[in-house]
Amino acid sequence: MVKLTLLVALLSAICVVRGASLAGTRTADMDFLHKQKKIFDLLLYVKQTDLSDAEWYDTGRNYNVETNIDMYRDKNVVQKFLWWWKQGMFLDQGAIFTPFNSEQKYEMKMLFELFYNAKDFQTFYKTASWARIHMNNGMFTSAFTVAVLYRNDCRYMRLPAIYEIYPNYFFDSGVIQEAQNLKMSRGSGAAAGMNNIETYLVMANYSSKYMTPYMDEEYKLDYFMEDVGVNAYYYYMRQMFPFWMSSSKYSMPKEIRGQLYYFFHQQLLARYFLERMSNGLGKIEDFDWNKPIYPGYYSTMTYLNGVHFPQRDRFSAIPYYKYKYLKEINALEFRIMNAIDSGYMLDETGKRLDLYTPEGLNMLGNVIEGNADSCNSRFYGIYDALARDILGFNLDFQNKNKVIPSVLQSYSTSMRDPAFYMLYKKIVSYFLRYKKFQPQYSQSELQLPGVKFESVNIDKLYTFFDTCDTLINSAVSVENFKGGLYLRLKARRACLNYQPFTYNINIKSDKEVKGTLRIFLGPAFDEVKQDAIYMQKYYSYFVEMDRFAVKLRPGSNSVERHSSESFFTAPRQMSSEQYYEKLNKAISGSEPFTYTERIFGFPERLTLPRGKPEGMRFKMFFFLSPLEEGGTNTYELPMIGKFTYDGRPFGFPLDRPMWSWNFTIPNMYFKDVYIYNRSYEKEKLNY
Repeated sequence: MVKLTLLVALLSAICVVRGASLAGTRTADMDFLHKQKKIFDLLLYVKQTDLSDAEWYDTGRNYNVETNIDMYRDKNVVQKFLWWWKQGMFLDQGAIFTPFNSEQKYEMKMLFELFYNAKDFQTFYKTASWARIHMNNGMFTSAFTVAVLYRNDCRYMRLPAIYEIYPNYFFDSGVIQEAQNLKMSRGSGAAAGMNNIETYLVMANYSSKYMTPYMDEEYKLDYFMEDVGVNAYYYYMRQMFPFWMSSSKYSMPKEIRGQLYYFFHQQLLARYFLERMSNGLGKIEDFDWNKPIYPGYYSTMTYLNGVHFPQRDRFSAIPYYKYKYLKEINALEFRIMNAIDSGYMLDETGKRLDLYTPEGLNMLGNVIEGNADSCNSRFYGIYDALARDILGFNLDFQNKNKVIPSVLQSYSTSMRDPAFYMLYKKIVSYFLRYKKFQPQYSQSELQLPGVKFESVNIDKLYTFFDTCDTLINSAVSVENFKGGLYLRLKARRACLNYQPFTYNINIKSDKEVKGTLRIFLGPAFDEVKQDAIYMQKYYSYFVEMDRFAVKLRPGSNSVERHSSESFFTAPRQMSSEQYYEKLNKAISGSEPFTYTERIFGFPERLTLPRGKPEGMRFKMFFFLSPLEEGGTNTYELPMIGKFTYDGRPFGFPLDRPMWSWNFTIPNMYFKDVYIYNRSYEKEKLNY
């Protein structure tokens, strides 16, 4: 499917070198190959713990954590875990895991700590093999994923995509049932491929196919909200920066963590809004906790144990059993607004922390997410998690083993619910209020003297609906591990795609200069006649399309850039069965195996919003800023590799409103573009 390079839109504000230069390609040695295969195997058919022919099965069954306690860096972590385990206090294997349940989160953290503290890879693998058999599969998958991301001996290792691990989080129960029927019956239409590999294809639809008479307008966007690639992208972003993880303890970029939380969601909202425009919808609805919420959410999915995801009827009031949370969330909102308006926050000792400093936005992001770096989680709470709990309409079970999380309480499914966008519109509004109170950029802060855009030419922009196949083997149970490797169950569904295009940019410079060229895409409103108005009122509706370094010579310079080169997107990723085949060939010595530092990201297919058959007008904005030597920080993040942060605010220069007089500078350029949706409509691909 889609190559999921986590954090691309999220990191769209921090990379100031050419996109391709961050994705260093390496050739794997035999040590890397064997480690990669072990990691991959642990997440295949994760709901089955009895696959006795798998390597991890014998390893895990014969491993004893307690007798190997000296193989962990922190023995207290092991002792605490073992006490909990011996008391039988961990989540049942058949229960549904969510990181938003405090008890389940606490237990998952203990398991993660156990993985993280293993002194070497072999100990880590043996521990994970033991947990694969004995622990709840959702808890195992979450803890194991984060451990792989943050262990040095697992650097650049790829995990099976989350939609391949849990197909039931991405496809409706009808697809899952059909997959199970095909597996059981080997019925007609199932084709046996080469090398005795059986291949089955299940045709899938989006939610609107099943509820057209009851469909809210928002479900016109189900092809975006339920897109496999973009939902997996969101999952991995949140897994990469778990709200329960301390940045100082696990080498996260502490200086930018809260900013990334804000910028990532702001960019997602902007991209979603462009899709709404393409479908004739207006702005995202506001909501009030004390009034009925529109629209509804009608799930067609089930958890692994067969339980349906909770639903919410349109215009539903907050359920009575959530009333106890309303007072709390209103208090948190008041405290957040008060901090923004007063200009300071309170830490745990009551000390005032100035919010309008270079560190202020990061502080605000940590507080609203309620992550482990919050300056005062007791006072400001965990707003993000609490809001998801209220809006999800799931029942409040006191028994952790009976919890039925809503789609908002699973990162894999959050974006399927229209309430997700309403919630994050509210959250982003706090940041925009904060941005509004910051000083406006002066002309000297924005201009690049001696540099001028002369022209920008772009190929005609087309989108269309393609077909995408997703491996859903894990939707069924297999007789044995090796037999499962020779099964190919795939779901086929219509997905938005685009025709790659090229930017041809002409820039005149009176000197040699290095710069960073940023490209944005935003809405075009017929009633707005001046480009300056967009930067003053609609700056937050623009999506950063690309960012790359340029070196200008004196005179005229021609810059050619292909849409596929964007650092913020990634092409379709090979499916697990293809990856696994290449891995085995490399281990046998028949061909080399190459890998990159960047593993996941925003789907390149979704580079452009849908547009309209007759063409739809959008605005592109180009901005060239100086790339100064020095004054930058280099970070290395899991799944991203090394990147350089130049200290400029994320989304610069569209991170705050600008007054019209700033738009006379020559290193800015606006261009109207039209996006045409070809006649291959989604409806024609419905099955």
